[in-house]
Amino acid sequence: MKSFQEKEKKFYELLNKLNNFDVSQTQNKEQLEIEKLKDHKNQLEIEKNKLEEKYQSLAQELQNAQNKIQDLENSKKKDQKKQVEFNQKIDELNQETEYLIEEIDKWQM
Repeated sequence: MKSFQEKEKKFYELLNKLNNFDVSQTQNKEQLEIEKLKDHKNQLEIEKNKLEEKYQSLAQELQNAQNKIQDLENSKKKDQKKQVEFNQKIDELNQETEYLIEEIDKWQM
């Protein structure tokens, strides 16, 4: 009987050790998993911040490019307006020149 009781006692001691070991090992695994998830979260936040900075930079570049395009279009419109005005003045001068030539021809006759 003594040996059965001893065996039973040893069995329960081992069972307790096994339970404690599994629990601590499970807790360690969970803790490691939590740490891995925290590291992954931090890495994703770093990547997110970098992407947001890049987005802001690209948005600023786009705005600058759009402003330059608008400036160029305005400049082109001004140049076209000046060209039209210049052509109109040339036409006026041509008409005046023709009129003067006609008047000179009249006087010479």
